[in-house]
Amino acid sequence: MTKLNSYELVLILRTDVEDEERNAVLDRTKDIITRDNGVIVKIDEWGKRRLAYEIKDLLDGVYYILYFQAETKTLDEVTRVLGITDSVLRFMPIKHDKPFNFQQAPAEAPAD
Repeated sequence: MTKLNSYELVLILRTDVEDEERNAVLDRTKDIITRDNGVIVKIDEWGKRRLAYEIKDLLDGVYYILYFQAETKTLDEVTRVLGITDSVLRFMPIKHDKPFNFQQAPAEAPAD
C-alpha cells in the first residue's frame, strides 16, 4: 500500500453560480479523492466572504477548506480538474507533514 499524504485544500468558488453547480464541484472533488483510496477527513464551509482583492471582476467568493489524505497523483488530478473548472476562482493545496487529528472538543461539565 502506498503512503497517503495529508493535504489541506483552500477552495474559493464563484458566488454568481447556482448552489447546485457549487455542490457539483465539491462532489467531483470528493469523488476524485475517494476514488483513488483517499480519505476525506473534514470539510469546513466558510460560506460567502469578501475577497482580499478583486478576482475576475468579483469581490466575493464562497470558501471551502477540505482536509484529506491521498496520494500525490490524486492531488495532481484534483488540481488539474479545479484548474479547468469555470466556477472555481482560486484554489491552493497545502501539504502537511503530520496526519490530521481533529477531535471534538470535550463537552462542558453541567453546572451544579
